[in-house]
Amino acid sequence: MTIWKGVAAVVLSVILVVLAVYSRHEQAVSQSPVMGIVSTAAEDDRRESQVQILQQKAEQSGFEVLSMPVERTQEAQIEAIRALIVYQVDVIVFTPIVESGWDSVLREAQDAAVPLIAVDKSVRQTANTPSIRYVGFDYTMLAEQAAHTLLQQQSAQRGILELYGTLNASDAREIARGCRDAFSHEGLDVTYSLCGDGMRSRGYEILEELDDHLDEIGYIFAHNDAMALGAIDYLREHGRVPGRDIYICAFGGGTKLMQRFDAGAVQVIGALDDVELADLTVLAAQQALQPPQDTAAVFASCRVLEGGAEYEAN
Repeated sequence: MTIWKGVAAVVLSVILVVLAVYSRHEQAVSQSPVMGIVSTAAEDDRRESQVQILQQKAEQSGFEVLSMPVERTQEAQIEAIRALIVYQVDVIVFTPIVESGWDSVLREAQDAAVPLIAVDKSVRQTANTPSIRYVGFDYTMLAEQAAHTLLQQQSAQRGILELYGTLNASDAREIARGCRDAFSHEGLDVTYSLCGDGMRSRGYEILEELDDHLDEIGYIFAHNDAMALGAIDYLREHGRVPGRDIYICAFGGGTKLMQRFDAGAVQVIGALDDVELADLTVLAAQQALQPPQDTAAVFASCRVLEGGAEYEAN
């Protein structure tokens, strides 16, 4: 399997080298800058929409967009970035699935004078890491506000289950920190924290694993839409009512999660403005094409949405 992955990476690089040769003429005629977008397989509809909005905003702002869809692994993201460097795009946008392990490819991009922009999730900066611009959200602040809001809906008489996102991902780390700050203020601790890797199937499986302990749980904090939806699936199938038996908070705000929110199955959403995120990303890309580059972090809007309890039961 490793051999075939290596062969696939080489073939991809060769194809893109050929494309680069034949695309230079078209780019010279159009004079439009090319934005390479590494679009990782989405775990929920909110992520799918996020990429689509960015592509639309970039095209509306005069960029030619080259989208590179890849599997949801860091290795696949790195190979896609390298292919885009070979292609000689003007700027590369990606959402790093994890924080660390990017130093080599960031240096390659720096050597090739191709600016990179991390969107939504950040890269951990070290003394050896080339500077990279980040456009995203203040997840720590949002999580603290969301957790505080949910805790006000019902006195904490039962435990807290955290459906943790991807290990070593910046958004998961910051959401966990913000929630814990709010819990600590109320004298509470997380009862169970299990990694669901941002997947709907894992949200379901975690509740299945904890079925004998669900009576102990009063709150579920899901780091994204997908895991919250998986948890709701399990609760509904096993005779429990979200919004009555267990209160749920999730971070994201895609269409499917908003439908559950409107029905009362989700009480609090840490909602993320992906339209503003796209606008700020395009602006950062435009600025990156005109050195000197500013690598300061830029934050898009986010807010807490609060719904009522027991709506679904009615």
